[in-house]
Amino acid sequence: MTSRTRKILAQVGSLALAGVLLYLALRGVDFKEVGETLREANYWWLVPMGVVLLLSHWLRAWRWQALLEALPPSRPEAGPQPVSRKIAFYSVMIGYMVNYAAPRLGEVARTANLATQEKLPFTGVLGTVVVERILDVLVLLFGLTSVFVLLLDRFAALQDLFLTPIQAQLGDGSLWLLLGLLLIVTLLLAFIFARALRHKDSRMARFWNQRIAPLWISFKDGLATVLRSPRRLFLGGSTAGIWLCYLLAAYIPFLMFGMTDAFGISLLDAWSIMFLGAIGVAIPSPGGVGSFHYITIQTLVLLFGVDQASAATYAVFVHGGQLVLYVAVGALCLLLQGSSFGTLRAATQVAQTKTTSPSSVSSD
Repeated sequence: MTSRTRKILAQVGSLALAGVLLYLALRGVDFKEVGETLREANYWWLVPMGVVLLLSHWLRAWRWQALLEALPPSRPEAGPQPVSRKIAFYSVMIGYMVNYAAPRLGEVARTANLATQEKLPFTGVLGTVVVERILDVLVLLFGLTSVFVLLLDRFAALQDLFLTPIQAQLGDGSLWLLLGLLLIVTLLLAFIFARALRHKDSRMARFWNQRIAPLWISFKDGLATVLRSPRRLFLGGSTAGIWLCYLLAAYIPFLMFGMTDAFGISLLDAWSIMFLGAIGVAIPSPGGVGSFHYITIQTLVLLFGVDQASAATYAVFVHGGQLVLYVAVGALCLLLQGSSFGTLRAATQVAQTKTTSPSSVSSD
């Protein structure tokens, strides 16, 4: 199977997953009630919502700039190379735009765009993106832990949200059997993988050397940027600011649709809803289509007593509004920097080749 065929199959599978999850999320929703809720909404709230979303990505670009400026210079005698915050912001928004078409390709696209515009080594820039993701994953883990504590009195509802659908398909007692089998299979695969790596000419060893090892080197380079950075406090503060903006963006639609009064949704509730919805975004469907809708709707209905139509209105609006904003701003940023979709695609394809080439790590 060729690389192109695998990519096509991955995209088709991603779209199929999105379609199935979107169907499950919106099954049984009264769209007349959704339309009525949309007609009665106070759309003046769109202004602050757009502002906090763009502010979050400006802060993300600023944080990224700090990481990039800690990269070792290509010419030591020239000293640290300044990075344009504007180009960093353009690249962030271009990455979000690409993510809606091809899941997870946005990180490569924004890395390739900035590396091309700023004449920086691709693998070093990719390392800083990995570090960014590590910072966000740490916040996500903290957030999910806090959600568990906040919703401890609703444990039965959490079980209905995450475990009951699986148990309903497998039957009583089968869940633990499945988990045990998964553990055994994982250990067996790890043993086979370790044995295969001993043979340098095996397909597994080539996969490791060509795919995993370069990414690991990029990770180490990026992690070193945090340790070298004199702005570690800024990195923590900007990360907190990013997620605060996300929280406000998650809460504002509840005000827009009058759900704070109708269902008593508070800012603290929005904190839980935001982090549970982030699980849906992490699932590899295009831009979180379907997965975000399903988890968000189920969260609102099962944990916060919101009716299905209102929950669907919130999920569809939040996801759709962000899609329109990110695609429009991403395309505008691409034009403002004097690039085109063709040049971005070419740069991304070259970047993907570099991530799979062991020699590229040292040549950059």
